Amino acid sequence: MTEEPVNISIAIKVEEMVKELQIKVPINELEDTIQTITLGLGPQVLQGIISVLDDRIAENMGTGWRNVGTEARWMVSSLGPVYYKRRVYQDEDQMRWKPVDELLGVERYSRMTSRVREMGSALAAQATYRLAADQLSYMLKTHFSPSTIQRMVWVVGNRIADGEEAEEKSIFENGEQMEAGKIDAPVLYCESDGVSIHLQQEETRSAEVRVAIMSTGREQIGEDRFRLENKRCITAIRLNSEVWQEKILCVAHRYYNLEKTDQVICGGDGNQWVRHSFDRLQIPQVFVLDRFHLFRAARRALQDRDTARQIVTRLRQEGFDSVEPYLRELINQSRGKQKEKLDEFYKYVHHNQDGLLDLPYRGLSYSACLGAIEGNVDKLVVHRMKGRGCSWRFPGVRGMLAICRNVDQLRNHAYRYLPIQAPHKTYHHMQNLEVEYADAIQRSMPVFHGPHQNKPWVRSLHTLICGR
Repeated sequence: MTEEPVNISIAIKVEEMVKELQIKVPINELEDTIQTITLGLGPQVLQGIISVLDDRIAENMGTGWRNVGTEARWMVSSLGPVYYKRRVYQDEDQMRWKPVDELLGVERYSRMTSRVREMGSALAAQATYRLAADQLSYMLKTHFSPSTIQRMVWVVGNRIADGEEAEEKSIFENGEQMEAGKIDAPVLYCESDGVSIHLQQEETRSAEVRVAIMSTGREQIGEDRFRLENKRCITAIRLNSEVWQEKILCVAHRYYNLEKTDQVICGGDGNQWVRHSFDRLQIPQVFVLDRFHLFRAARRALQDRDTARQIVTRLRQEGFDSVEPYLRELINQSRGKQKEKLDEFYKYVHHNQDGLLDLPYRGLSYSACLGAIEGNVDKLVVHRMKGRGCSWRFPGVRGMLAICRNVDQLRNHAYRYLPIQAPHKTYHHMQNLEVEYADAIQRSMPVFHGPHQNKPWVRSLHTLICGR
């Protein structure tokens, strides 16, 4: 008696439509059969709801539109594969319309819903296309190929990037106003850095990805562990410094109430475009040289950790003048490659001497909430887009960067897509200059980084030169 199958009866009722399922569950396949039944109920319920919606549209269809028949469609949803039929209409201009598809947000010729594309894109941000395809196939019990995951990334990621660029164009080129952010940030902590990735089938073999983060401080989440508060990440590729600064300004204005921001504490490795990344905020800045890069440069030049640590400590507490005679003496006593390394370190700290002192030694009471850029570069770019022989097409880089920035929202299907106001646009490319934009400004206008940099006339001059 116990070996006989168990009979299950399930009734699915969608308004007036009723569908009954009679299923026999073998005892030796109990769990597998129940799982199959549960997974199969979702598509059947969705199919019934689509049929009801199609009938409602037909009943309320106005004059001028003519029903020209029905068409079947097979689609992969987050519940599984769905097969349904819907009516096709023709308007006065002989244009064909499928209201059910528009109501469901299913694009023309698409074989999957937007939720499935977001699921595939979120998985692809954490693993390779092949592994993401295996995971999505296992979750939805439908086969997906790595090429399908790649197309998902291109569609979803570039749709996000198009919306962001359209918003920036409407602000900086059309003069539209954007609603200010709600997050109060009396002090805004900003960092930026770059990382090179490999390209394929493009004009160049590699390209630099720019990364920036902004936060209002940090909170302790464990012993010697901290997390940035109200963090916002920005990534971009093939942008000159002018457009890069505009992108940062747009993100900062969207999330933070900059009218209440009195000070910007910015950090980086000392590269010129890094130092100028946050100039368009037009808020008094204090630059702090990234301590990771400072200690690494000292260790490479001095080849002794203890000596490097002592030099870095003096630089952070007393400034460049306290170690200049010692470094000059080491350079004069060295020969060959060692002398070249010491000379390179000397030039590095001399060029960035305004960012060596810790904030308390400058008379500032702000806490130093910097040093997180390297970890964020790894999470946003390096872990996914470097290593394992990865090389990218430009649309893939652009899409993957947008997905990595918003992966948490895409995973929860909570991302709000910005409207595309300029679909036929051209991408921003690097300017055809022998030096980068920020380098030219730095070399021709040292007043921007001198003792008078915060005076009103200097800020006005900077706005005239750096602004569009």
